[in-house]
Amino acid sequence: MRFSFILLYMLFAVAMSAQNSAAFTRVNEFYIHGNTQVIGNNNVSKHKSKAIDATDEFNDETKMKFVDIDNTPTTYNSSSANLTIPDGVSIKYAALYWAATYPTEKGTKVPKGNRYVYKKNGEPVHDIQEIQLKIPGGAYTPIRGNLIFDGKQGTVKGVTSSRPYTCYKDITDLIKNNQVINGTYTVANIAATQGYISGGSSAGWMLYVIYENQEDPLQYITTYNGFSYINKKGVEINFGNFKAPEKTETKTALTVSALEGDSTLKKDQIAIYYPEEQKYVTLDNGVRASDNFFNSSITIDNTYYTDRIPNSKNTLGFDIAKITVPNEINTSIANNSSGFKLQFKTRADRYYIYFVAFQTTLNKSTSDIEPITSTTETEEEEEVIEVVETIIPKEPKEKEVIAIVETPTPKQPEVVKEKEEITIPQEKETTPIDDTLVEIIDKKPTKVPDVLRGYYIISNVFSSKTNAEKWAAKLKGKNIQSNIFRRPQNNFYYVSVGNNEDPVLLYEVLKKMRKDQDLKDAWILKINIQ
Repeated sequence: MRFSFILLYMLFAVAMSAQNSAAFTRVNEFYIHGNTQVIGNNNVSKHKSKAIDATDEFNDETKMKFVDIDNTPTTYNSSSANLTIPDGVSIKYAALYWAATYPTEKGTKVPKGNRYVYKKNGEPVHDIQEIQLKIPGGAYTPIRGNLIFDGKQGTVKGVTSSRPYTCYKDITDLIKNNQVINGTYTVANIAATQGYISGGSSAGWMLYVIYENQEDPLQYITTYNGFSYINKKGVEINFGNFKAPEKTETKTALTVSALEGDSTLKKDQIAIYYPEEQKYVTLDNGVRASDNFFNSSITIDNTYYTDRIPNSKNTLGFDIAKITVPNEINTSIANNSSGFKLQFKTRADRYYIYFVAFQTTLNKSTSDIEPITSTTETEEEEEVIEVVETIIPKEPKEKEVIAIVETPTPKQPEVVKEKEEITIPQEKETTPIDDTLVEIIDKKPTKVPDVLRGYYIISNVFSSKTNAEKWAAKLKGKNIQSNIFRRPQNNFYYVSVGNNEDPVLLYEVLKKMRKDQDLKDAWILKINIQ
């Protein structure tokens, strides 16, 4: 009898979990000479058409309005983004995704004591699977998507109060049959809530394109979709059995998209499993902090993607990120038969993951690589990806968290050429302070023992000291002096190529350095500045 009760309880728990998520499945995979491009935009914001760059607003305290850039009577919201890929390439795959929160047509909030109560105003009337798409040179075309998840069936408050949903449509043929591929793509009529809802209303779209180009290196590219509600329990997703051909060097990038991230609420993370060290390593870069990765923005590597209308830095609850994975982890993943795993966490902000793409460059080294036939899920059985909830330790109060972060680790990290300062030539002209520079200055400093305070130009990051030294030697061969230090928070080796306490001056130097192909992705890290 006790066994029967336990079995029933387990089945009930699985059913409840399934109602609040959709298993991640592999949509397709390719081994091709080529690359990927991702574009997108948000369709609800604080203003109808103006870009929103302020990052100090809470999403649920912002009265959301439909973004509507086309002034067309047949659309109630619309936004656009520009696609640019090399001429003459062959489109292998293109998928359009859209996601939003839609519990009601309009939401209001009223004060009640020391808190707000959110109220619905009108039942949803729009079909969440129907949108309008305008491709370069064309008119609006109705698109009916495949439903991945609808929060209307949810069973927990974080899902039912927001009713998040996500859909996608394979539009490969639509783009391939068009005479023009590059240009403006406009997506309209994404069903979403205006006004206020708990957690903040959000809506946006993403176009992910895979193209073949014989001038590009061989790549393994695969895409997954699903839906995971990320709260304080955390979620671990195992993405299957990828194994690279032997004797290759790799360069890996991830593309992820999420709903309801908040720029002001921190403690959300994405981490990738490092098989060689058997541990998870949090990811970050110059525009996404390790403790606030999902920060309501659209970014490609270390830059904001702005070729869109409106081009808001703060997309108010909608995230697209393409990020390069540290080199040593790439090789470890490629030579590990158990595939790759990601871990999503949050301790203050909730969010919803619905898209992940994995891309690895496979460069020939000592032997040729056997050609591998591209496959898609239409040719074989769908692969279901394992999703495991991980319990995250209870977070201390905010002041205690700050104290923990600021305290140096007892074990002193290894520092190469410690306390060596590279002099930056003084320049007389005044450098205008743009938004990127303001963000660098405002960013929370990183604590690194035995390293001089200041701003540092980071040329590359490695988990292996040997690889960091090889990179430094390569730079030295180009008469670029560098310094290596290890960051205690993630034990990575950072190769800096300049530092100064004046961020304005250093930023001007960075812009000049980026003209070098090896330094095009360099960025600035703020160290030990109170």
